[in-house]
Amino acid sequence: MTIYASTLPGAATIARSALRGDNLSKRAKEKLKIIDWYIAHDKNQSLTARHFGIQRETVREWVRRINVGGPVTLNDTSHRPHHGRKPTTTWETIMEVVKIRKEYPAWSKYKIHPLLPEHITVSVSTVGRILKRKGLIDKRISRKRSGSAKSPRARFPRGMKISEAGDMVQMDTKYIMLVGGKKYYQFTAIDVLSKRRVLRVYRSQSSANGALFLLECLRVFPFTIKTIQTDNGAPFQKHFDALCKAKNLPHYFIYPRTPKQNTYVEISHGADQREFYLQGNVYENFDAMCNKIAWWENVWNNVRPHQALNYLTPNQYLEKRQSSRLPTKDVITLQT
Repeated sequence: MTIYASTLPGAATIARSALRGDNLSKRAKEKLKIIDWYIAHDKNQSLTARHFGIQRETVREWVRRINVGGPVTLNDTSHRPHHGRKPTTTWETIMEVVKIRKEYPAWSKYKIHPLLPEHITVSVSTVGRILKRKGLIDKRISRKRSGSAKSPRARFPRGMKISEAGDMVQMDTKYIMLVGGKKYYQFTAIDVLSKRRVLRVYRSQSSANGALFLLECLRVFPFTIKTIQTDNGAPFQKHFDALCKAKNLPHYFIYPRTPKQNTYVEISHGADQREFYLQGNVYENFDAMCNKIAWWENVWNNVRPHQALNYLTPNQYLEKRQSSRLPTKDVITLQT
């Protein structure tokens, strides 16, 4: 018996459509289901449009696309206009902006704009667009500034008053320099009012260690921490800041390159340098360094008299403050 092959009418078109269907996007497959519903309901465009909440013209266009090129034509194409806007800035202006920027690479569009010749009248924004088109803007710095503008960092309110222990705790890190350029990192937290401190040493100043240090402070301080202030360094970003948010703990940042806003922790670091590290208390062994910093924390809080506390220790100040008024400032007003 001899068997002859046969081909169904339109089989090639069906095969090509099936092959193209593998390249359909999720949205195109949704459109195809709508067209299937349209065919199953006697190709009624009005009924299909009402059922799916779309325009009849949209249904008509999808059907036209499939008839011309198959299901793959339902994939989204570029929505870019055929004729986009073109810059109208003159070449003279562009050349002047580029010339000034190359002469002063660190100057922004705001500084470049006043230096343009008087007969060139363009806006500051136009200067910025010229710099961008000519590749004269550092994308990394631009992204950083853009991110800062979209997510501004909180600063403590002007004239904020500190009247209770824990109203504000300032935090910072200090390098512990070892032989051969190796470093350990001292994390410091100081209560602005009572000067009580928590000190820990870590091998790196990562934000993960910053978060661990914050948990230590919450555990060790004998009062509730109400706000925290730090500089803008890496230890107080990401994991540290996320933990502050999780604990509903306000986290204030000082302004960049303004360490005087973190006065209390900076002054305490000066005391650490004079009274602790310059006295030979630097150890290569990490455990020994941790033990020694714990000793120094105890001395600071329980032994060392503080002039700002009328020569009481921080813990003596906290104890006497609970029972009577003290001949020291009851309220500290922070200055910006």
